[in-house]
Amino acid sequence: MSRESVELFKRVTTNFITNAMKKELQVNGMKCSNCELLVTEALEDLEGIIEVEASQLTGIVAVDYDPKMVSVTTITAVIEAQGFKVKS
Repeated sequence: MSRESVELFKRVTTNFITNAMKKELQVNGMKCSNCELLVTEALEDLEGIIEVEASQLTGIVAVDYDPKMVSVTTITAVIEAQGFKVKS
């Protein structure tokens, strides 16, 4: 399945997850598009992540997720494991 197909599937299924949450995290250290990609791909590997948008320009990582499957603590830990710092 192509990456585009996976993204479309995630967006469509988001409508069926009634307990989906959105969290915006301020992340220090993202300086380029590769940083955005590193964070995005690491989070997309987590079960319960619906969609991720990382912006080096704003320093914000926006995550749609299912809180029954993944916690903000885990999301934060994965971002920090990539070498970035999440502001609390």
